[in-house]
Amino acid sequence: KKSDFTGQPFRSILVVALTGDEINKVLWENIMADRLQQDGISAVPCAKAFPGNNNVTREEIVAYVKRHSIDGMLVTRLVDTRKEQVFHPPRGVYYGGPYWYYNHFYNYYPYVYDRVYSPGYTTTHTIVLLETNLYQADSQELIWSMSSDTFDPGSINQLVQSVSKKVIQGLRKDRLVPPGR
Repeated sequence: KKSDFTGQPFRSILVVALTGDEINKVLWENIMADRLQQDGISAVPCAKAFPGNNNVTREEIVAYVKRHSIDGMLVTRLVDTRKEQVFHPPRGVYYGGPYWYYNHFYNYYPYVYDRVYSPGYTTTHTIVLLETNLYQADSQELIWSMSSDTFDPGSINQLVQSVSKKVIQGLRKDRLVPPGR
């Protein structure tokens, strides 16, 4: 949060997603705007403000927020997507166990087999890094910024749901939006 910001909480926000993919842009903006509206903040997705225009200029956004008396612009962009490999070592040999495991081959063999013959393996995880910035509409100054690493998002919808929740929590914690209902 900008340390010298003394303004009132933002009550109206234009939500902008910079993705390059129109479907993801619309999905992101709609979910984020819905979340903000659930908390009593007037939020407009950029795709709704500029239907059919995926390449909105800064000047068009500034003119729109002035014309509609919007307090701020919440801009999210994809910074990086990377793959990370993690090696899971083999499980170690295990000799102990409760008495009843040793008392019958039926119990004993599967219990110890898995501990002796479980090889190591590698998994690949996707990490998505996003940056979200809140700008004051009238001055166009950066008021607040947040970056988020999301580990293995199942879908764009899950990614937006989890990140939007964290964004709103951060905005609320820094008293940049009114308290939730």
